Amino acid sequence: MAAERGSAGVRIALLQAEAAPLDPEANLRTLRDAAGTARDAGAALLLTPELFLTGYAPAQLRSWMAPELVDGLPARVATLARECGVAIVTSFPVARVDGSFGIAASLTDASGAELLRYEKVHLWGDDERAAFSASTAPPTVIEWNGRRVALQICYDIEFPEPVRLIAERGADLVLVPTAIDGFSAYVPEVLVRARAAENALVVAYADYPRTQGFVGAARTDFAGLSVVAGREGVVLAEAGADAEILIADVPGPEERSPHAADYLRDRRPDRYADWR
Repeated sequence: MAAERGSAGVRIALLQAEAAPLDPEANLRTLRDAAGTARDAGAALLLTPELFLTGYAPAQLRSWMAPELVDGLPARVATLARECGVAIVTSFPVARVDGSFGIAASLTDASGAELLRYEKVHLWGDDERAAFSASTAPPTVIEWNGRRVALQICYDIEFPEPVRLIAERGADLVLVPTAIDGFSAYVPEVLVRARAAENALVVAYADYPRTQGFVGAARTDFAGLSVVAGREGVVLAEAGADAEILIADVPGPEERSPHAADYLRDRRPDRYADWR
């Protein structure tokens, strides 16, 4: 479902689809089809799940990853975004100069220019920690399509501090590739909506469908339940468990209820500091 479109709003699409583990070519084909569908639906941007370009399979990725296999993926996405005429947020492994790998996400606009890249700070579980190294870099906020946009990845959104920092820097839209498991429905149903409400911004959160995933060598289920939550935690669009492309109309940053709580204005950080 989707909310009515605001005059200063933007339409976005969330891809809730399976990815083929260790098969970027197949996943890029899926991404191309989804980008075309998003464009035809009037969406300006397509958001995909965590590590969609390689599939979310950390234990398998640990032995598969090499710089020559992952370094060219952002350029492939840039070409696809330019050809399809839609901005794309996707996630992929990134090779670092010290030999380690991070989990990255990028926002590439419809011209093929990469406007924003972010690396995951909070790694989840033993398999992720064995395959990847956590980033220490803070999130940044950029201008896109009249919006102030930032990225988080999966587990990051479950912590209030990063999104509060993003809000302090003026963001009004946070885009989150995720790979949340089927035991954690409370994250899209509670925490994502709380992050949106407490920071007076919109959070878009794209997961895999419930039918695909790997933890270690064992097949598991994701939650599905991709969601776009707005100010006051209002659900602008939400998916079920199955594969779909979710369309959401995101209201403009000025479209805010005069009766809404203003947590950023009314908080008292000087008082909290005295409590330590």
